[in-house]
Amino acid sequence: MRITRVHVDDELVVGAEIALAQAQTHYLKHVLRLKPGAAIALFDGRQALDFHAVLTAHGKKLGASIESATAVATESRLPVELVQGLGRADHMDWMIQKTTELGVTRITLFNAERTQTPLKPAQQEKKMQHWRSVAISACEQSGRAIVPEITFLRNLEQTIAASTRDYWLLLDFSGDPLASVLRQQPPSESVAILLGPEGGLNPAEIELARTSGFAPVSLGPRVLRTETAAISALAIAQSLLGDLS
Repeated sequence: MRITRVHVDDELVVGAEIALAQAQTHYLKHVLRLKPGAAIALFDGRQALDFHAVLTAHGKKLGASIESATAVATESRLPVELVQGLGRADHMDWMIQKTTELGVTRITLFNAERTQTPLKPAQQEKKMQHWRSVAISACEQSGRAIVPEITFLRNLEQTIAASTRDYWLLLDFSGDPLASVLRQQPPSESVAILLGPEGGLNPAEIELARTSGFAPVSLGPRVLRTETAAISALAIAQSLLGDLS
C-alpha cells in the first residue's frame, strides 16, 4: 500500500511534532479519511528525504509526529533548467506539472515579445504561489522530495543574464536534432533549454539567444505546442543523460 506524501513548508527534523495546515487537514481527514495513528510521509522540498510520521490530533486540525527519515533517490544526475517564454495559463500549469514529474531542476519563465498575456508586477506574487503549488502537487504524486525552483523575469535579456548553466540550447527549427547534439556534445554538468511561448520567439529574441551562446536544436519536423516541446525536450535529455536511461 502506497503511503500518502504531504509537503510541509517548514524544514523537517526527526523527532519533531508539527501541526498540519487547514487545507492538509481537510484533505487527509475528509478526502482520504485518515485518522490519528495513520502513517504518512512528509517532505519539505529542500532535503532529499522522506520523513516518516504518524498522524496525531492537534486541536481541530491534524498534526504529525516524525519518527524517522529515509533518503529519496529521485533527483536526476543531470540538472536541467527550462527557460520558457510565458504562455497561456493552462499551458504553463500543465508544463510545470509534467516537467516536475520528469525531474526538471529549475523553471525560469519570462515575458516574451509574443506572450499573449504578459505577467504584470502586481500579479507576480500570486502567480508564483500558484505555480509553486502545482510543482508541489507534482512532487507529492511523483515521489520527488526536492521541489524545483520556479522564477520569473521580465524579459529574455534578464533571463539569459541570470542563467548559471554551463550548456545552453535553443529550440529552433534551424538546429540539428536535440538527441544528436546531446550525444555528440554532452553537457559536462548542467543544461538550460530555451523555448518560446505560443508563436515562438521573435527574430530579435532568437538572435539574442544565439549571440549569447545558445546552440539551436530541433525536435523534428512537426510544429509542437509550447508545453509539448518543453516536455519532449526534457524527456529526451533525461533519457540520454539523466535518470531515464
